[in-house]
Amino acid sequence: MDALNTVPAELDHLVITVPDLDAGVAAVEEATGVRAVPGGAHPDRGTANCLLGLAPTGWADGARTYLEILGPDPQQDPPADGRLPLDAHLAAGLTLQTWAIHPPAFLAKIAAANTAGIDFGEVAEMARDTAEGERLEWRLTTRSPLPQQGVQPFLIDWGESAHPAEAALPALELTEFSIETPEAEATRQVLEVLGAGDTRVVEGPEPRLHARLHGPGGVLEF
Repeated sequence: MDALNTVPAELDHLVITVPDLDAGVAAVEEATGVRAVPGGAHPDRGTANCLLGLAPTGWADGARTYLEILGPDPQQDPPADGRLPLDAHLAAGLTLQTWAIHPPAFLAKIAAANTAGIDFGEVAEMARDTAEGERLEWRLTTRSPLPQQGVQPFLIDWGESAHPAEAALPALELTEFSIETPEAEATRQVLEVLGAGDTRVVEGPEPRLHARLHGPGGVLEF
């Protein structure tokens, strides 16, 4: 596979944050021709999401990864401190905010990160009900503000729950994914410890994620 198109093998999902969830879903649909479906609300956290499946170039059919569009939930009061999960309160438009990986040995990677002095925040338990009423429960690493401005992935473990990408989601093709950062070598070392050492990292003036998503109606690029 061409290096430009390498998608890390442990990619769980990408997170786009938006200031208005309905408007964000409409913007993604306008760019790609594919409309995200409701995922569910995050109780007591002030957010809800909509989802699209992702089909990374070069991955086998049936691979599990997805795109999460995350925004304020109008049915909930915002948190008292104004901070939303994954720094969604900072979104000014469609923002590729951060990404998640699902290493097979979640607790071992947490221990390795601790040993290496990697600041991932803390491990939190979360849950939500899907639009179909199915209960999902998972644990993840969480920190606000996001570590390395979102280019450092958070780790997620779905436990016994069904993975969201197992649902029949409308999908986009993920043809490119990479990280730009002025601290490329240090970032590569962190990714190696966390379990995403196959991620493409390049020098850039500021930390940012790059992704290219193809749909039948066009391309969405960050």
